[in-house]
Amino acid sequence: MPHDQLFKELLTAFFKEFMELFYPDIAIRLDFSRVTFLDKETFTDIPAGDVRTADLIAKVYTIEGQPEIILTHIEVEARRRGEILARMHEYYMMLRLRYRLPILPIVIYLSPGAGGLVEEQVEDKVFERQVNLFTFQAVGLPDLSADDYIESNNLLGAALSALMKTSRLGRVAQQFQTLKATAQSGLDDARKALLGTVIETYISLSPSEQHEFERLVATAEGEEVGKMISIYEQRGIDKGIEQGETRGKRMTLLRQMRSKFGSVSEEITDRVESISDNELLDRLLDRILTASTVDELQIPENAHPSASGSHGEMRAQS
Repeated sequence: MPHDQLFKELLTAFFKEFMELFYPDIAIRLDFSRVTFLDKETFTDIPAGDVRTADLIAKVYTIEGQPEIILTHIEVEARRRGEILARMHEYYMMLRLRYRLPILPIVIYLSPGAGGLVEEQVEDKVFERQVNLFTFQAVGLPDLSADDYIESNNLLGAALSALMKTSRLGRVAQQFQTLKATAQSGLDDARKALLGTVIETYISLSPSEQHEFERLVATAEGEEVGKMISIYEQRGIDKGIEQGETRGKRMTLLRQMRSKFGSVSEEITDRVESISDNELLDRLLDRILTASTVDELQIPENAHPSASGSHGEMRAQS
């Protein structure tokens, strides 16, 4: 799974824990039972002709009932960091104009160099006079110390320690301890799998260290860890098979559309490629046999597996 996709899933599932971990003063003001995610918010920059997608947008409410927005961008590549300053300013302005709500922008850096928990600024000047100062929050995970988070009561902190400076315990003990804490957490299998995937993805063990880790898992103390790993590895296999089947159906549908109707517009292609529901794809593949135009296929916009038409919003798990 790509880094940004993994983190978007992680933040959606553990949004409350993320805010409590890094911004407790803000978290204490929020009603997490009313968080809604406006994912894949797309903006078109008309002059440049660019389409830009913000990573994760959460509509939140304070305990007093005031709506606000928290914009979170995941930045993977260190070489692109210079572009983020201007981009976050643009994201902020677009959201501010659209929703007219207070907005907290946050960047999560997966490459070192940000300096840990910091604030970053973009300054606009005209004739050497400051006309605007934009400030956003940043979490530079690789610049934080794993030992400050590995034993945290916040399970997300323990998992994210995998991206931080290696614990004094060493990589093997760090991976084993964090996976053990996850296995014993009482979370559902899906949330355990997300945390486990982050831990195993970002703690890179050498062959000898992997052997030592497997020895720990084989002990009585590691029994729960072994069971959890088996569960999420099987989930990954099942999900991979399902995603491969879905991709195949999308490709078949597009190929049949081009064969029957000639060229297919970029908009329609994007709609088809956004479909992740196998049953919907099956219906469209049946419908193309009798359809005389693309419109008769009735391809939904931004199709998602949820059937009720409430796409784009998910209730946060607290």
